[in-house]
Amino acid sequence: MIALLAFILGIWLWDHYFGKSEGYAPGTEEIALVKIDRDLRLADAMQEDPPWLKLLAGVSEPVEARRAALGVFKKLAVEKALTPLGVEAFSSVKAEQEGLPLETVLAENFHEQGISDPAEIVAKLTDHRGTWWDAKWIESREGSVVLGSRWREAYGADLMQLKNRAVATGFAVWLLGLVGLAFVPNAILCMARGLSAKPKGYAKAWPLSLGLVIFLVATLAWIGFNMTLELGIGALPGLHPGAWIFLDSAARMLPALIALALLFRRPSHAIRVMGLNRPMAVKALLGTFSLLMILDRVLRSVMQDGGSSAPGGGLSLADAGLWGLAFAVVSACVLAPVAEELLYRGVLFSSCRNRLGVIAAALMSSAVFAVLHFYDGYGLASVGIFGLSCAFLYAGTGSLRTVIALHMLYNTAIKIPEWIVYHAPLG
Repeated sequence: MIALLAFILGIWLWDHYFGKSEGYAPGTEEIALVKIDRDLRLADAMQEDPPWLKLLAGVSEPVEARRAALGVFKKLAVEKALTPLGVEAFSSVKAEQEGLPLETVLAENFHEQGISDPAEIVAKLTDHRGTWWDAKWIESREGSVVLGSRWREAYGADLMQLKNRAVATGFAVWLLGLVGLAFVPNAILCMARGLSAKPKGYAKAWPLSLGLVIFLVATLAWIGFNMTLELGIGALPGLHPGAWIFLDSAARMLPALIALALLFRRPSHAIRVMGLNRPMAVKALLGTFSLLMILDRVLRSVMQDGGSSAPGGGLSLADAGLWGLAFAVVSACVLAPVAEELLYRGVLFSSCRNRLGVIAAALMSSAVFAVLHFYDGYGLASVGIFGLSCAFLYAGTGSLRTVIALHMLYNTAIKIPEWIVYHAPLG
């Protein structure tokens, strides 16, 4: 049974990682342009600020931001996913990066002076709906067209607003990490205790084969549900965002609920056995969060990569607007931590630990956790380190509540600043 289920899951994973690419999904260019636009604006807004402030806000130098943007445009062009709007944005970035006249680059790409109407672009910029390349294009034409100055004032205000958001959110996350530094020794001692901690009661009786079968059944059910959901949503255009949040929530919780139903007769049994009723180890939680921040900085430095290899940099159009914020909070900040910790640490890690020991179980469950998140390079390593930390923290505290809370804090420290900087409207 294990071999059959693992074979089915393996085929699906192999197809995802090594199968023939079907190109980028619809909306990829749109979300990529959102990220490029705000990254370039932030780089310009903070180019005169000290390096420590840029580090705190997570902002690159303008030349680095433009280089990264050109790399994204190259990826989109290879997959033939660039529309005329994307080509116009690329032209502006290339002209600025190489010090070329914008009209020349536009003429090379469009065989004309441009594709946009200056009056419409000025109206967009004045109404806080313009982009970095809109502003560059208007600046290049101001010598021949009277365009007024209101757009420049609005665009300048947008730059300052973006800068303030990036600094404020970066400061909040770094402050939390600094507070956690005081509890790093507590976190390390707690994890060290976990290496020799022995499971008790019903959880100790789970054989590895049982845990693997339940995990594989739950995961394959989740895959099947998601595939059905994608087909259904494709046949139901205009689905209300609230309905989408509900369906995503069902998909998030399905594997954990299946696993719990197969393991326990009553919810109260699961609460007791998995340590959901044990006190939260707040100091160890904060210390582990701080450790994860430190390890992430080291990982970025070693891998020379700080984000997703996807054109959108890990952003999603589903997170746009207020409904998008609600979706991000419910899905990523609340339900994902609960469902994933129940399945990966509560079931998979616990079952593996009974046969393999804490270290091997932590490595195995964390590797599976990372692979099923479908990231590349830096993302896989980052998720794997996070999974290891959660496994050791769970072993040391015996409290799944603590690990769920850490996961919620970690995801929130990513998703909320991300929404504020990239998705919240300006003006």
